[in-house]
Amino acid sequence: MALSNSRETPFSKVFDPNERFVSAHGLFSLLPSRSAFSLMPPDPNPYISPLRLGGVPRPAAPAEPFSRATGNTTRSIRDLAGRTALWRQPSQLRQEYEMVLGEEIVATLRWRKNVGTCAVARSPDGTWSFKAAGFLSPRVTVRLPNSDYDFAVFRSHGTGEGVLEAMAGQRFPWRCVSFWQNTWAFFDVDGDRLLTIRPDSGGLKLGAQVNIELKASAHQEIGYITILGWYLMVLIADDFATAQPGTP
Repeated sequence: MALSNSRETPFSKVFDPNERFVSAHGLFSLLPSRSAFSLMPPDPNPYISPLRLGGVPRPAAPAEPFSRATGNTTRSIRDLAGRTALWRQPSQLRQEYEMVLGEEIVATLRWRKNVGTCAVARSPDGTWSFKAAGFLSPRVTVRLPNSDYDFAVFRSHGTGEGVLEAMAGQRFPWRCVSFWQNTWAFFDVDGDRLLTIRPDSGGLKLGAQVNIELKASAHQEIGYITILGWYLMVLIADDFATAQPGTP
């Protein structure tokens, strides 16, 4: 299978048992194999490339504002505990995403500009802004609207994994939970999984399944944590795409 230089390559195909995910310069490189379980990945390094925290050129967005508002949402993310929702990208031309349960939009994530890492997350649980920064100490800040205060910070370990430091000293580890490095999850301090995100889409659009565990409903932070997980996945996809040969 020929690798595409498209930004959406990591999410362009649902996992096929006749193919295997490997970690070369990015996370979700697809290489053909006779069996997903018969050969070990060619890269002996178990770690992944770090999150991209710099400016990333994005396709030019249409002038009209984001038309899919969350006004038709009737439930919060906490209400989805024990269920599986989907992240989808309505348009390949816009860096905008929706988390849906059936046809109900539960949350949205939209990049503010074509270049940069600042994005706005919205759901009935609240509205937040995410922004990745730092080189020696990569991090993603979480803020409330019109605020300069970082009430939560995700700190990357330089491998894609990291820890979300929330209010009252709470910590939520973010880890890769798949040998094929295509599935990620947030955990609580006790090591119990709160949510899992796995790429699940076709074509050139980004998308994923997100499974929210029952225990997640006990955490009022689960709203922005769920959207932050998808934000991190998009950064990982950007990192993969820009690492491919021929990528400008």
